[in-house]
Amino acid sequence: MNERHRGCLCIISRFSLIAFSSRQALWDFSLAAQLDQSGRTLNHTYNDIAHFRDANYTFPTMSDTESVLGNGDDLFREPEDFYKPEDPPSFDTYERKPELVRASEPSKITLRLVGKSPLWGHLLWNASKVTANYLDMNGSRLLSNKTVLELGAGAGLPSFIAAIHDARKVVITDYPEADLIANIDYNVDKYARESHVERTDRERFRVAGYIWGNDTEQLCKFLPEGSDGYDLIILSDVIFNHSEHAKLLATCWNCLSRRNSDSKVFVVFTPHRARLFHRDLQFFEDAIQLGFKVEKLFEEKWWPMFEEEEDTKDIRSMVYGYFLSF
Repeated sequence: MNERHRGCLCIISRFSLIAFSSRQALWDFSLAAQLDQSGRTLNHTYNDIAHFRDANYTFPTMSDTESVLGNGDDLFREPEDFYKPEDPPSFDTYERKPELVRASEPSKITLRLVGKSPLWGHLLWNASKVTANYLDMNGSRLLSNKTVLELGAGAGLPSFIAAIHDARKVVITDYPEADLIANIDYNVDKYARESHVERTDRERFRVAGYIWGNDTEQLCKFLPEGSDGYDLIILSDVIFNHSEHAKLLATCWNCLSRRNSDSKVFVVFTPHRARLFHRDLQFFEDAIQLGFKVEKLFEEKWWPMFEEEEDTKDIRSMVYGYFLSF
């Protein structure tokens, strides 16, 4: 087979197939391949095809599924292992510190995580556990009878701690990807079922898809009547997405209550990419420029979530906590 013949046939090869609009178009290319065996240029070949058309040449009949390369079914069939099965959901359990568990409260929370996700919802992050523990220790001050919004919630662990401490309203949000939002709904239903809460208590929760920086009316509509904003906004391990800092801050600025002088944005994070730690910290510089007050609360050493350079292990083990307020 010469190079020109191969060039014609590759057009309709398995990996660069063009869906031709008519059976005649398929025969055009088949005929071109046959005519070009003589060594003539493609221009001559297509002139020959035009000649056949002008002469009212009758093209052989072929079915819609038939191919010039053989059986059409074989041409379109993918290899058996072409589509890999989706990763199934997994479960992870957070255990509360025994001294923080009051009578009739759950001592642990088991959450379903989505399968492998480009949005990282398939992990229960160290920062999420640290956030949950801090809120558990300060529940009466930060959560009791308060309105709570979590952005980029993943499985939503901190929000369930808010519910345990009798938050008035708990709104759990993440990127509006169907599986991610459905998984949060699953966890809310599971929590309500296992906690034996009444229907009215289940209705304290709202789950919603939300893209940071978009109109915050879609978040504020969940607030109880008379509220001007949320008393607590939770950002747990979301500021690693540096390009979204301005959008995150804008959403917090528009959603945080001004009437409540003690309203706060609770930011907890790990510097997963040590070389970009300064970019994580830029979030707080930007917050100050916007008009927030910034207070550092703690730093705790855990363990790295990912295997990377050994010499950055200590940095990637840290979890930091901050408050933003007006």
